[in-house]
Amino acid sequence: MGHHDPVNDSDLPGAPAPATPDPDSPGDPGAPVSDPVPPVPAAPPGAPVDAWPPEAAPVDARAHEAAPEGPPPAAPVDALAPEAAPEGPPPAAPVDALAPEAAPEGPPPAAPERPPAPDPVRTQNRIALLGTLAVVVVLAIGGAVAIGRATAPGGAPSDTGVGLVPATASPASSGAPAGSSAPTGSAAVDPTAPASPGTGLPSEGNRLGSADAKVVVEYWADFQCPFCAKFAKGTIPELAPLIADGTIALVHRDYTFIGPESIDAAVAVRCAGRQGRYWPMHDAVYAAQAGENQGAFARPKLVAIGTAVGLDATTLEACMDDRGALVDVLADTGEAVRIGIQSTPTVIVNGTRFLGVPDTAKLRAAIDDAAAGASPAPAPSVAPAPNPWSDTPTKGLTAGDPAAPVTVDLWMDYQSADSNAVAATLDPELRKRIAAGTIQVRLHDLALLGDESVVAATALHCTAAQDGPAWFMHEILARAARGKDAGLFTADNLLRLSAQLGLDVRAFDACLADPSVAQAVKDETAKGQADGMTAGPVVVVSAGGAEKARFAGPPDVAKVLAAIDAAAKP
Repeated sequence: MGHHDPVNDSDLPGAPAPATPDPDSPGDPGAPVSDPVPPVPAAPPGAPVDAWPPEAAPVDARAHEAAPEGPPPAAPVDALAPEAAPEGPPPAAPVDALAPEAAPEGPPPAAPERPPAPDPVRTQNRIALLGTLAVVVVLAIGGAVAIGRATAPGGAPSDTGVGLVPATASPASSGAPAGSSAPTGSAAVDPTAPASPGTGLPSEGNRLGSADAKVVVEYWADFQCPFCAKFAKGTIPELAPLIADGTIALVHRDYTFIGPESIDAAVAVRCAGRQGRYWPMHDAVYAAQAGENQGAFARPKLVAIGTAVGLDATTLEACMDDRGALVDVLADTGEAVRIGIQSTPTVIVNGTRFLGVPDTAKLRAAIDDAAAGASPAPAPSVAPAPNPWSDTPTKGLTAGDPAAPVTVDLWMDYQSADSNAVAATLDPELRKRIAAGTIQVRLHDLALLGDESVVAATALHCTAAQDGPAWFMHEILARAARGKDAGLFTADNLLRLSAQLGLDVRAFDACLADPSVAQAVKDETAKGQADGMTAGPVVVVSAGGAEKARFAGPPDVAKVLAAIDAAAKP
């Protein structure tokens, strides 16, 4: 059985090189899966984000066949893809890598005529954010976001990488990178190809079939996943009779973890649905696959594909610029994380999950049982997303016992590169003191470096508002910091991060847009300034309601701990 997993064992030192399977090979039949997967190992304490593992290869998501049975070796898992090396794109934050990557060498190839393309710098920054966050989440922290580790049914690990955006990425605005052999969008749709399996069948948006069908079959997929394409081309036509007679309705769900082009393709297909052409576009996009994040789903090509299936190009582009379509796609991805989807395709029938392209006979048997009224299979348990704060008692933006004798206040500006040291060196020591009952730690906003500082702090508050992993968000943002106006902490990038953390994306989006939340950040920043703070981070140690010590800039951990110990003495 072939399937796409968000894991890349080949990135670990000494790991075997990944195989390059043929998605058209028979493979093994899909089988239900439910067991949670083990966590990945942590990086060495204090390992720099850019140095672990040595010569880290890009975390990607390649399709593969099931490996032999046996316990899976540990593998890093990210929520976003890794950061690029200086000479070219080489992975949680949960969201895109943070320093802007170098653009591909050489002039971009010619693209079809179209309205002005999105700013390529924004594209590179999105990729950069996702990459750094991935490295931060997986390699430096040693945690695995819930979408992280997937195994074949026999327990064998996949040889794939995970991440919303792989490090190797192409500018979405300029077609394939120089030297790429990816086909142009206009050539991606063969007018002589057989009609879409959805032709003549009732459909609405991402549902193929009647709204009152007896059984709903969901398949979670990524438009860059070769085995998802195999399911679309081979399995869906076999299900067409069951769709036509009202037995089943097939629903395509977006689990966009392979890279930026996965998201762009999913958005384009959603937009095609607004013109009543979801399923023709669905089929055409899968047919146009040509490598991962190599330009096959660059924006001009998606527009060309859309035009070929009868979409109005101007309307399509306007929709692709509409935040609502992106929110719809990422809301699916967030749900995938929450319910424990671990690879693509994952097909769910009445609670029974099939990992990879399922054996048709087994899939039909599950459909028949559901149509006959069988009780739904219990949902598999979902392991919580490991993060360095998971064993620390937290409530909102406070960690530790409020009755602890010492309070440590962290005043954070997440654009400040000095924030890296807080997360990498100070936070681990603070967690030890929290566990010992010595301190409570509180987060405060000191968003002095501009709009991106305010947006990052707002994202932290929006995470806390959902009772989400706010301290994990703090860790990610702090480790990702690259200085003022790096173009990384944008609303869209942080929305992607929220999906990878399994948050309610629609609620997170509404919170980011709420001016009262941003104003609260600015108000607290003003309080910090009034108290003499001129730049973040600032660490304040207090006891008995009185300030005992204050440290500005990258913290000297030994001095901070000495101040805590002194303040804790009777």
